[in-house]
Amino acid sequence: MSTQEKSSSIKRESMLGVLKALAHPIRLKIIVDLINDEENAERHCTSFGLTVSKATRSHHFKILKDVGLISHVDRGNCSLAKLRKAELEHEYPGLLNLLKDK
Repeated sequence: MSTQEKSSSIKRESMLGVLKALAHPIRLKIIVDLINDEENAERHCTSFGLTVSKATRSHHFKILKDVGLISHVDRGNCSLAKLRKAELEHEYPGLLNLLKDK
């Protein structure tokens, strides 16, 4: 397999991971809320109004972080979620625009 084929395969797997993460309504809501927030917003996981248990909420945020859609920002004893907007626009041009206002 050539270097170009490997790179293409890695990009495909990355995109599939992102799409799989966004396929769940709770994770999609989190991302859409972050997209529609003010620029560089950082939000606590409880601020999204999710009606799931703490463990389930944590699970969804972990998946979003693992696929690279969000990052966690530590503020003392508080962990906040932040959309990786610049990186996502570079890697997946137009994706955030497509999801905006959903």
